[in-house]
Amino acid sequence: MNPSKDILETNFADSGAYDRRIRRFVPYYEEMMNSVLDCLPELDRPRAVLELGCGTGNLSEKLLKKNAFLKLIAIDITKEMVESCQTRLSQYVQRAEVIYADMMKFKRLNSFDYVVSNLSLHYPETHEKKISVCRNIYQSLKPGGTLSFSVMMESDAPESAIKTWKRWEMHVRRHGVTREELGDWRRTHHVADHPVPPSFWLEWLRGVGFKHCELVWRKTIFGTIQAGKL
Repeated sequence: MNPSKDILETNFADSGAYDRRIRRFVPYYEEMMNSVLDCLPELDRPRAVLELGCGTGNLSEKLLKKNAFLKLIAIDITKEMVESCQTRLSQYVQRAEVIYADMMKFKRLNSFDYVVSNLSLHYPETHEKKISVCRNIYQSLKPGGTLSFSVMMESDAPESAIKTWKRWEMHVRRHGVTREELGDWRRTHHVADHPVPPSFWLEWLRGVGFKHCELVWRKTIFGTIQAGKL
């Protein structure tokens, strides 16, 4: 049994509800996705891209629209999300393959120019599992490849963590999220989140071989990190 997988499958069983919820609980959702895409150079010629945790295909669709030559493999551990993403990308069937797979185990050596992810890499429960994902990504990238991903993050300074979460709560309340909905989110969806400070990610990425690792975008409890493989 995998408790985290069970929680994710329960939380993401309704893909329509997920899309409605994500834009309310992440008020900067579009800006965040764009920050992931802005890290990818040379999208003007054929590129092979792997997306981890594709969800309903929001980032996938943006990628395919941005580059007419891009070949995408998108994976997700939730069957409902895979089906939803396949439907969304049906017009790109010649350039996109959406498959049911676990990013903890997925690896294709030296196969991709880019690896991207939007709000998925904070789900592995332990530091060891997150490092394992980083290592799989590094080995899957071609030399010169780029990793770009957004995640939920903790603050590097513990004394600022409470203030950061309070700012996020203020932002989502302005987007119409009620106190009751916040409480429900904490009891159900947030139990699957395992965020760490950005400094942890940068250390882990360098540890598996990445260079030029940096935090390129940050708003409250969310951030985007870029890293390159020489």
